[in-house]
Amino acid sequence: MKSNQRMMEGSVKSLTIAELLRECRPRTGASSLISSPCPKIPPPHFSPSLTTPTLSSSKILKSLNHPTLLTGILFLPPHGDGHDSPLNCNCFRFSDGSDTVCCDILRFNPSMINKKVQILGWNFIPFNCNANANANANGGFLEIIRWALLDSTSASSVTFSIHSGSCVDQYYTIKPRYFVCGLVESVSPVSVVPCRAGSTADIENLRGFLVNILACGCKLCNSKYNIRLDMRNSNDHSYNKPEIVYFCGSASSWHPVFSRLIKRNVSISGLKKRLVFVGKKVSRLMYVVVDNSLMYIPKLPLPLRVTDDVRGEGELVSYTGTVTGIYMRGMIVELDNQLLLLLTDQQLSVPHSVRVGAMVSVKNVHVVNPNFSWTKMLILGSCVKTSISVECFSSLETGCYTVTCCESLLAKFIDSLAFVARLWVLLVIICLRRKFSGILSEKEILGSTNRKGLAQTYATSYLPPSVFQIRHGMFMEFVNHDRCACGRERSSALLKLVAPIANLINSCEAMWKKMICHQDTDFDIMGTQKENNSISCDGRPYVLSIRKAIHSEDIGVSLLGILKVSQSSGRMLLVDATGSIDVIIPDLPSSLNINNIYEVSCNINLLSFGASHFLIIWGPAL
Repeated sequence: MKSNQRMMEGSVKSLTIAELLRECRPRTGASSLISSPCPKIPPPHFSPSLTTPTLSSSKILKSLNHPTLLTGILFLPPHGDGHDSPLNCNCFRFSDGSDTVCCDILRFNPSMINKKVQILGWNFIPFNCNANANANANGGFLEIIRWALLDSTSASSVTFSIHSGSCVDQYYTIKPRYFVCGLVESVSPVSVVPCRAGSTADIENLRGFLVNILACGCKLCNSKYNIRLDMRNSNDHSYNKPEIVYFCGSASSWHPVFSRLIKRNVSISGLKKRLVFVGKKVSRLMYVVVDNSLMYIPKLPLPLRVTDDVRGEGELVSYTGTVTGIYMRGMIVELDNQLLLLLTDQQLSVPHSVRVGAMVSVKNVHVVNPNFSWTKMLILGSCVKTSISVECFSSLETGCYTVTCCESLLAKFIDSLAFVARLWVLLVIICLRRKFSGILSEKEILGSTNRKGLAQTYATSYLPPSVFQIRHGMFMEFVNHDRCACGRERSSALLKLVAPIANLINSCEAMWKKMICHQDTDFDIMGTQKENNSISCDGRPYVLSIRKAIHSEDIGVSLLGILKVSQSSGRMLLVDATGSIDVIIPDLPSSLNINNIYEVSCNINLLSFGASHFLIIWGPAL
């Protein structure tokens, strides 16, 4: 390593974090201009229900035209920073003395913590830059692709001293003497909970997270001697006894480390046992990290069983794929053009490096088959046990994932739903914003902190009581995960998509063309099959009639719009921001109010040569 460093001296330029923040542009750089190959990115996917992914229009990150090196110290996030930060993040930090930024690391090694490292390959993504703002105040994100420790003698297995500095230690004098060793199975989000210790009435808002460790229940592992994991024969042990360790106070800074240690083995000693109340009159005995607790991380992980039986019924699995689209401010992430990952829980810690083009690994997500009548897909639903890491950074100029706390009625409403219903409501919001952009304000569509908007009003009228679930808080849901209805879903076949008019017309034209090319039959106005001459699909204009009536409910579509009279033709129109269609309304009511938004069902009559005629059956006003 030292010889390579001498060869680079004089040809490699050192760059500072302050300079990157000042320039405030997406950049990539390396100590050598030869870059590592990136994973193959699937082609962009276009869905009528979602906005166009940024993958199709994104540029490749611009590289500096000279070798560049960053040198600094990697450290844990300061205690309390996650909830005080406007980005609500629990990221690693990197500082070179000139400034400090959030960062993520490929091939993370715990030995990097609090050590001076050289960054040999990196991407820099600014959070937000504009001419009227201080770029340094907005900050940015550093993606560390290749790195090297300046101290080459660092050990592969690392022991750390952990400090909590919390109220848990202040009222108990019992000497910490417990230890837990095993496989990290899941990690909860960081949360703030009120804590009362001992008989005092003082309450401290305690920040922390829970780690579920699969320990071994054999006599050797439960002896009073703390035997290191890597000194055991793993074939003689079965790691299937769940133990919960609570990292609170200053120890909550270790959250980004444990998010990377899932399916890795650890040993933690110097713990106390505490009865922690996770709900009203519900308590759980768990281990608590206190000052001077020790954590040992061996180099090699022990094997962990993987569930292969995936039925889409809510079971927990792991999945690795490439991000091909991000929607609804990061609440919907499309993976490999085929799966939708729901990140609706605002407590969930999602790396900023979850960008379009990145390869991500999600662990402990629920697999759900929505069984919608209008599309086929699988949902990966995140919960309090879900962890996300990035296996390969994106090479595209796409923005970072950021989340801000939202206290609106709509956000709380979505949070109270099962996964399938959450996805449907998010798709309804996307469609309504497109349908009524410029007609209704964002507040009228989305609502506010004390008033429902159109989206919640519409969704409430369709959702059955079975999709609503009571949220019990992070502690209760993590400790009693299987009893809190996580992943349990009900049938979603009756949930209809609120189609923008332009999308519906395009879908009808596609259906008509498919009939022309693949069918040898004709239909009358009621859908009755008739005999028909053969139809060629070579583009020659044959005078043949193909007519088929399709009801909107048969394709899982609901129509919302405003009724207007065309000034040119005098016909009645159903209008939204994307287009309009002619409508025929039998027995037009005298109470018609053209200022209302109406929901209608309709028969779509597909005619020859792509023409579509809509027979509207009256529906209620919203």
